Amino acid sequence: MPRPARRFPIGAEPLADARGTHVRVWAPAHRRVEVACGQPPQRFEPLEPEGDGYFSGAVPGLRAGDRYAFRLDDEPKLLPDPASRFQPDGPHGASEVVSASAFAWAIDS
Repeated sequence: MPRPARRFPIGAEPLADARGTHVRVWAPAHRRVEVACGQPPQRFEPLEPEGDGYFSGAVPGLRAGDRYAFRLDDEPKLLPDPASRFQPDGPHGASEVVSASAFAWAIDS
């Protein structure tokens, strides 16, 4: 299946069909990457290796406003997305999926 069009090279981007989120991360020192969905994690979704250290995949049911983190090589410690657009609990907490197209942008005058 072809990868969906993305705005950014890495990070979490909700899919246009609103059924999930496409996630892409660079983790060259690891053999396996999973997305931990929910806070606390309710399920783990594996990402597929692309080569050159990248892993990616569509995560069904992960939507804007949902929390997620990464599990690398079955390690117990979960890590935030280094390309996260929002860290509601600080830099070490779970990341939150953000839909840039749904954000209410404002310009200060």
